[in-house]
Amino acid sequence: MNIINNKSLKILFATIIGLLLIVYKENAVIHLFAIWGLAVYASSLVAFDITHPYCWFSITFALYNTAYTILYVLGYDVSAGYSGLNAVYTIIAMGIVLFIVGGVRIDTQNPLKKGIRINPALNEVVFFLLALASIAFSIILLRRGYSGKKDMQAADDIFYKLGVHIVRWMMVLMVIQMNHYFTNGFKKKTIKYLVVSVIAASFLSLCTGERDILFRAVLLIIFILFYYRIIRIRHIFLAIPAGVILMVLSVYYKYYALRGVRNTRYTTGNLIYQFLMTDFHATGRNTQFLINNLWTKGYFGIKMFFNELFRGIVPFVSYINPSNWYNYQVYPGSFKGQAFTLVGFGHVISGLSGVILVFIMLGLFIRFTYRNSRKSLYSLSFYLYSISIVAGSYRATLNTIVNMSIKGALVGILISWFLSKFTITVRKKRWVINENNRVLRESR
Repeated sequence: MNIINNKSLKILFATIIGLLLIVYKENAVIHLFAIWGLAVYASSLVAFDITHPYCWFSITFALYNTAYTILYVLGYDVSAGYSGLNAVYTIIAMGIVLFIVGGVRIDTQNPLKKGIRINPALNEVVFFLLALASIAFSIILLRRGYSGKKDMQAADDIFYKLGVHIVRWMMVLMVIQMNHYFTNGFKKKTIKYLVVSVIAASFLSLCTGERDILFRAVLLIIFILFYYRIIRIRHIFLAIPAGVILMVLSVYYKYYALRGVRNTRYTTGNLIYQFLMTDFHATGRNTQFLINNLWTKGYFGIKMFFNELFRGIVPFVSYINPSNWYNYQVYPGSFKGQAFTLVGFGHVISGLSGVILVFIMLGLFIRFTYRNSRKSLYSLSFYLYSISIVAGSYRATLNTIVNMSIKGALVGILISWFLSKFTITVRKKRWVINENNRVLRESR
């Protein structure tokens, strides 16, 4: 499968046209039209198959990176103003990823190329144990009287850190189990994983303020159900209003379990404003703040690219955390309160060339996981889980993808692999013992 194919060329031309519109028209509405036009066009090339990167990546990336611009166009009081460079970065980044991924569609109806033996019974036991542990940790955190996750992070609370990791491993096992049963035609057995995952994720979200945990669980379930054609695109469109309301309510009740009061920070404005202000507007706003501060362009240089590939992976080495730097230096007074931005991460490496470098890497990652998703049950599970990882990286850096891929997805897969190997080893030992007994009986 070559990188350049018919759909890749179409994406290239569409990106160039959109970029020309942005460069020659200093109009934010036209900029939005160019970016969303590319996103919708890419989605149409794969018939709005939300499990294909052309659809899920382009739509989610456009939403996160244009929410701030939409608020600006609607006339709301945005704190950083707006410049066309924000849109230039966005459409180039999107075009690079889509061009590298290519429009080839993997046939989800073909059997997996490599059969992998798992132990669904042991996987299920560990899944429920992890779910119970996450709920127990949530209750412990609730009883400790924290007012929010900032306090938990400042206290370096072990139950907070373990709870976040445990619920991620639980969700990986959920994905593996649901893929296993759907592949083998046992649809009804997946319901318990769906329900328990949402309950456990909801508990931890309510007791820590980590709303992305619940959204990740819901997102994974939606993609799995769509992948196996349990739901269709019409169901997705029907569910959009419910998703918008859920996002807004999640802000209202973010710390309700901890503080007993609702968050009224974004209660003004209409529903669209409240929705965009939940998780989405910060990405474009943070990019704009960096653009406004001219000294941030190329501030860290290429070393930051490698910093993010190895930060948190290689022990006993000190690394720079660009999110902390942003909160201290660019957006002062909001330590651990502001997200970062993947587009802005490229900007602080080397301006436009840094954005290109970062999104070439992201495109290669998405291409690899998607193109290899039908190789085995584990590769399929990793790809579906990686969708939530990538979507969560728009407000962060490359390190989010590296860390969550290794410490989240791969650890969860390793747990399942270990359980299957353990079972196989036990069976082999029993076979050897029986074989020895037989030989001994024969010798007698």
